[in-house]
Amino acid sequence: MKQYEVAFTLFSNLCSRRISVDIITFNIAINCCCHSNRLDSAFSLLAGIFKRGFVPDVVTYTTLIRGLLYQRKSAEARLLFVNLVKFKEVQPNVVTFTTVINGLCKTGDTDMALWLFRFMEKCDCKPNTVTYNTVIDSLCKRGLVDDALKLHSEMVDKGILPDVWTYSPIIHVLCNLNRWEEFCLLLNQMTDDMNLSPNVHTFSILIDAYAKSGRFDDAKRMIQIMNERGEYPNIVTYTALMHAYCSQGQLDGALAVLNTIRSKKIMPDSYTYNILLDAYCRELKLDIAMDLYRNMACEGLSPTVVTHNILLHGLCQMGKSVEALTFFYKIQDQGHKPDIVTYQTLLDGLCKNYYVDKALSLFQAMECNGIIPESDTYNIIIRGCLRNEKYNEACKLVDKMFDCGFLADAFTSSLLQQLLLSEVQDPTLLEVHNKILHLGNHEENRVHSPRRNL
Repeated sequence: MKQYEVAFTLFSNLCSRRISVDIITFNIAINCCCHSNRLDSAFSLLAGIFKRGFVPDVVTYTTLIRGLLYQRKSAEARLLFVNLVKFKEVQPNVVTFTTVINGLCKTGDTDMALWLFRFMEKCDCKPNTVTYNTVIDSLCKRGLVDDALKLHSEMVDKGILPDVWTYSPIIHVLCNLNRWEEFCLLLNQMTDDMNLSPNVHTFSILIDAYAKSGRFDDAKRMIQIMNERGEYPNIVTYTALMHAYCSQGQLDGALAVLNTIRSKKIMPDSYTYNILLDAYCRELKLDIAMDLYRNMACEGLSPTVVTHNILLHGLCQMGKSVEALTFFYKIQDQGHKPDIVTYQTLLDGLCKNYYVDKALSLFQAMECNGIIPESDTYNIIIRGCLRNEKYNEACKLVDKMFDCGFLADAFTSSLLQQLLLSEVQDPTLLEVHNKILHLGNHEENRVHSPRRNL
């Protein structure tokens, strides 16, 4: 049930009534605090343990370390662990080591995780399957599949039995790298030698890999095997297959997958629909995309900002930038909030279709709505002004862009060069060019990241 607040309240009542509690009860209370994002209370309980004359055990410290990692305080978690080892407060066990290793892996510090993994054995603490799985998964996410394979062989040699979570990340990377022979050997080892059956997650990886490489018959065969083994495909499985069909341009196949999802009474999510919408918009089949969009509402799904950005981009691609702007205002009235990508998509579409006045108005509205322009935003609107011979507006925007710490990109510079090579020589155009050339050569020390990240 995970009623952490209720459990902690019960603990507080015990203490207020002076009912005796032991270290196990304290550990449970600390765990509740950590899961409830109340780290201060958790460490206050640690002080309470000392105050009552108890000695914190390895569970106490492991729970606190895990709590720090939940809060992304990896430096503090690492320091607490180091102090445990240094001052020999308690002897860390395999759970403690694995907890810290997992935290290091999640923050991308795989090298330190590997060092700690090797340090375990020096502390007479043997890694278990979960420990190996944690490091193998991290290595695979970094693309170091050969190192992961060596670690897998090591654990087998040491008599530590791998499970399906050991194999899944390695299989995933081998498939992505098209190392099919090694993949087949590993899959056979998993199913035959280790007598392990792939779970839904592993099957989804296999289906995704087969489909992405165009092996749709193999992907469908995997779904059939899943059903035979009682591991029924979920939305992740079908979405992977759908995505592969879309990437191969087989939209009928992708739509058939959606119909299968519905027939299986599986609820598609917005991500599933976004994949289809994007594919149909890329093929300029906007009518079908809009039908799918309306189906989302019928199925009780709320479109995301990504959904709307896909449709806006599709409209702009077809030269329907005014219709895109109308759609934009409609979804705003419905309470949907745009992001920077929404505005940049519309600005680009309006400028390319010669509606630069509407683009300039939208640019001003964007700033009023608290969306801070980025480098790409300025370059899009500046190029629009240049193409439409609005050189005064372009000149002002260049000044503003530099004030915000941004530079003209290669596309803007190239457009300027083309315009300057034309027969018409406008003095304001030359001024824009000179500003970009002069300031661009003296801006090495300026801040180029968007202000919203400062």
